[in-house]
Amino acid sequence: MHLQIVMNSEGDARYEFDPSEVSSLASAEARFKELTGEGFRPVALAQDGEPGQLLRKFNPQVKQTLFVPHLQGG
Repeated sequence: MHLQIVMNSEGDARYEFDPSEVSSLASAEARFKELTGEGFRPVALAQDGEPGQLLRKFNPQVKQTLFVPHLQGG
């Protein structure tokens, strides 16, 4: 299973999806597009503590994606 982690005001929300299942994959891609449209930054989490990589488009091969909300100063 792959995982999308969305940071929010309550901590985070986690959404698992199976890239081999068409409907699960479609939901994950729709969530990716919705969140990036709202200003979230998607980061592919790396293994073994290496730096993550900012994603520009949905990649179903990424095992864990962290969505960081747009930070606002004040």
